[in-house]
Amino acid sequence: MPTIQQIVKEIRKTLSSFDITKGIELSDNEAKTRMYLVEPFFESLRYNRGFENSNLVPEYDADFASLKGKKVDYAILFRNKPEIIVEVKKCSVKLNDKHLAQLNEYFNNTNDCKIGILTNGIQYEFYCRNNNGNNNGLHPTPFYVFDWENIDGSQLEKLAEFYVTEINTKDIIDSAQDSFFMEGFEEALFKELVKPSTEFVKAVFSHMNGKRLTENIEKQIRDLINSVSIKSALDRLIIEESSNANSGIITTDDELKVYHVIKTILAQHKQIETNSVGYKDFKGKFSIILDDNQKKKVCDLYITPTSHKIDIDGEKIEIPDIDSIVKLKKRLIDKALSLL
Repeated sequence: MPTIQQIVKEIRKTLSSFDITKGIELSDNEAKTRMYLVEPFFESLRYNRGFENSNLVPEYDADFASLKGKKVDYAILFRNKPEIIVEVKKCSVKLNDKHLAQLNEYFNNTNDCKIGILTNGIQYEFYCRNNNGNNNGLHPTPFYVFDWENIDGSQLEKLAEFYVTEINTKDIIDSAQDSFFMEGFEEALFKELVKPSTEFVKAVFSHMNGKRLTENIEKQIRDLINSVSIKSALDRLIIEESSNANSGIITTDDELKVYHVIKTILAQHKQIETNSVGYKDFKGKFSIILDDNQKKKVCDLYITPTSHKIDIDGEKIEIPDIDSIVKLKKRLIDKALSLL
């Protein structure tokens, strides 16, 4: 079985050899966009188009409940079930919320569907279910966007997860949901610090040994919560966490950020206690460990201003962003469980 690197190389070669400019010129309506752009794209991932014994089925006649007689442009089938649906627009059309609403309607009424793709043949937006919303529709933000006119390495690594022999929709969705969770946490924390809630102010005042929070005191505390005080507290937090690790080495903000992402990932497994996850900082590397025991090492981080890498069981992997860390969720949890 080919490695991910080999698959990435194959996809890059196939997509790069395709005359995208010619394909765009020919795609002057939706039907031609499907023929000249969308189908070649999915062929690069080795999906077979057709009506029988295929996994890329055009004009899929799904059970749309109240939408009887309507068809989705494509369905990608696994074990004869439509786990991915694709809504196509003419290549000259800029994808918008109206198109997403249409995809969402199909998604909500298609049994077994797990991922929705919205495309104009050039840009491909991948959506999954919104677990944090009030309904079971698609998350309003795509978890992955592929732009055929601007291909880069990180795009292809993600795209390789959809290669026909590699795809695991459950793992892809879990990874997307973890990314949304981390982004949501950071956004919520930012909003709380920008405009502190009364509950937050009360918590701060309580740590000041305050007894009665008056309107004047609340205003004073709100005025003090700013970038200067937050930066000062952050510097102290870094020193404190460094001291707790007994390393004698100043731990960097980048190392702590990656550490907290991995700790959050591990803590989501019910068998891994949040408080058991810690770290030990060394000169040149940063180890994430369990139970304050260096023999229970989950991974090593090698973080510099120009390079972010993680070492799991001797394999070093680039982690340029949160998504690349979340992709390693299963490996990190499996490693941690093996140490328990």
